[in-house]
Amino acid sequence: MTTTAHPVLARFMEARSDRSERASVHEAGLPLCHSLSDLLDGALRELVGPSPAFTIVAVGGYGRRAQSRHSDVDLMVLIEHADDGALRSLYPLWDANLKVGHSVRTVAQAMIAGDANVETFTALLDARYVAGNTDLYEKFIRDRRGMVRSHRGWMRKEITARHHALVEKEPWQILSVDLKNGRGALRDLHAMHWLDVADAIAEDAPLPEFAPHLAAAHEQLIRTRNAVHALNERPTDVYRPDQAVAVGAWLGGVDPLEWGRSLFSAMRVVDAALTERLEVQPARRFTLPWRRSAPPPAPSPADLDDLGSLRASLRTIVPGGALDPLPLTPALTRLLPEWEVLRARPHIAPFHIHPVDVHVMRAVAEVRDVMEVDEFDTGTVQVAKEFGDPDEVLLATLLHDIGKGHGGDHSDVGAVITERFVTRAGLSPEVGLRLIAAVRLHLLLPNVATRRDIADAEVIADTAHRIGDARTLRLLYLISVADARASGPNVWSQWKAQLMRAFYVRLLAVLAVLASEAPDAHVPTIDSVVEALGTRFAPQVIRSHLAGMGVDYLVSTPPSVVGDHISLIAEAAAQGGTAARRDRLGALDRLTVVTPDRPGLIQTIAGTLAGYNASVLGGVAHTRDDGIAIEVWHVSDALGVGIDDRRWERILQAVPAALSGEFNIDDRLAEVRASYPAAPLANVPTIVHLDNSASRDYSILEVSTADRRGLLYGITRLLHERDIDIHLAKVDTIGPEVVDAFYIRRANGRRIDEPDEMERLRKAVSDLLESLEP
Repeated sequence: MTTTAHPVLARFMEARSDRSERASVHEAGLPLCHSLSDLLDGALRELVGPSPAFTIVAVGGYGRRAQSRHSDVDLMVLIEHADDGALRSLYPLWDANLKVGHSVRTVAQAMIAGDANVETFTALLDARYVAGNTDLYEKFIRDRRGMVRSHRGWMRKEITARHHALVEKEPWQILSVDLKNGRGALRDLHAMHWLDVADAIAEDAPLPEFAPHLAAAHEQLIRTRNAVHALNERPTDVYRPDQAVAVGAWLGGVDPLEWGRSLFSAMRVVDAALTERLEVQPARRFTLPWRRSAPPPAPSPADLDDLGSLRASLRTIVPGGALDPLPLTPALTRLLPEWEVLRARPHIAPFHIHPVDVHVMRAVAEVRDVMEVDEFDTGTVQVAKEFGDPDEVLLATLLHDIGKGHGGDHSDVGAVITERFVTRAGLSPEVGLRLIAAVRLHLLLPNVATRRDIADAEVIADTAHRIGDARTLRLLYLISVADARASGPNVWSQWKAQLMRAFYVRLLAVLAVLASEAPDAHVPTIDSVVEALGTRFAPQVIRSHLAGMGVDYLVSTPPSVVGDHISLIAEAAAQGGTAARRDRLGALDRLTVVTPDRPGLIQTIAGTLAGYNASVLGGVAHTRDDGIAIEVWHVSDALGVGIDDRRWERILQAVPAALSGEFNIDDRLAEVRASYPAAPLANVPTIVHLDNSASRDYSILEVSTADRRGLLYGITRLLHERDIDIHLAKVDTIGPEVVDAFYIRRANGRRIDEPDEMERLRKAVSDLLESLEP
């Protein structure tokens, strides 16, 4: 909306709307806020004129002279008795489209309002005279002293309660931080300021300044907030990792990674100071839902050697402690000085939600939990019992990302650092070699499970050979589950848990044979599935179904889901060949489609889902020997609001129609693009790779890129149009990033292995991705 500011507001509005980059970071913080506040003060004085009967009082952030581009203008108009048109003087503020938080009160009414509401109480603590009747303001100051003396204890309790609630909401430091209301953010600084102001007012003492470390943290937060305000048209106080480069440029060209690190460090300083000020114990006073048992009490550090002290920290780490989850100590410096590179370091991968050190320590807490509680039938409790040494698991989890930030592949660099740690800690050669292997291979299980065909015996044999033995496999499995759970909500799901469990079971069986051990009792068999489904189907129906499926289906599909597939196959037969059903798998929507296998099947279903703004998070496809395809898709809402029953009804109608050629996917996608604006593309590099070494029969097309509308449909359609068959599609969407792998070959059975042919396909896929809207 276009507005014309009153002439007296012109300088303030011009300065407020100035989004130009700062010449130096020193121009971006509190001096900028003070300048805006002072310009607004001058404008208000001109608006109200000389000697008005009322008083204009700045409160809240404006009272602290903390105005910034998107700040509200917080005002209180003090009057003697009735509103004698005081607000008319302020109409130009609304005319200029400013968001004005205002109240018109007598001094007595202001005191009543402060007594009733802690937000009003704290806003009045920051009251500052701007213009008007000075006698009225002095009366307010006198009466406020009495209110503060009688209510500062109440305010402290309210601040403490807010702090507890915030810690419960944000038990670990996150990368996308609310610079105003987040944990360790400006509101926590304000809380300490209010405690100081209340004491100063009540005791008629001078207001103390922030200690230097808090003043520096305050400046860091203000500078970042001013940058975020300048870079966004709409009011927001959220600093997002994808804004780091732009924020660094606006602040005068600072290094974005180091600025982010300094920001997270500053917030840790603030959180720790407020916790100490409120005398809140760092150990949790509440329990998160997943925390089934309290950690054991930590021994006194004086009674432990360096390794014992570190192990004690790992055994007791819990969500809701300090934002810095592993503080610097002499013992840590001697054992693992490389940790300092991880401290408060922003993650580069967009699916991560924590700084590197926080992710690692959350993974330690998660691995403790998965050793006690079996979520999603992953079998982790039994695996932990079989492994037998929880302290070794905790150490391996601590070290799994230690190579990040040191240059080079973090797994290989981490293995070198782990070798040094093993020597410093005096660990046995057997434990040391296993820790080194675990760090080097910590991404092996999830990467192979999500990007390769785990029904391929060669894939299983090669992975088992790289791992070497069942004990190392168990350690890797526990780390992998904890690592995924600690990475973010889009990384771990019940579907991925089933996939990882199936892969683990197959690997364990191979390693047991190599070691001449008895096979694992938890490996599913046809007989165990028949027994589980005995009340739903005749044994011969179950055996016939499983006989036509691959071993990966038996291992990776729970018996109850096998039964659902048998039912859906019967439903499809009764409906002419195709049936679709939607259900839930944990927090995910799951679409299962049964239909005769045919070329372009994945393309058709993917396009139909995209046509209804359903994003594919992952999926798996199985084809029975008789040509019946079972397509399982895990999806979410691309619009971010959830797919309601009405939209699901349309999807379930559209899928069979599309498979029979009665639903025009391209027309539907055109309608969606016209109706829903494209989302910003995440900062994820695009990598298209064609691998002919990982499979004897197929070429593997790997695509890593930012997610965008119609991506899977576009790739599968391109392959279909080039007469390339898709044997298997491994689809994995992690937040804004897509990592897909396609097992492909030509219709004549030949792989795509000629260099010029490979290059043409890579270029075609890259060009396609470039052409797709976000």
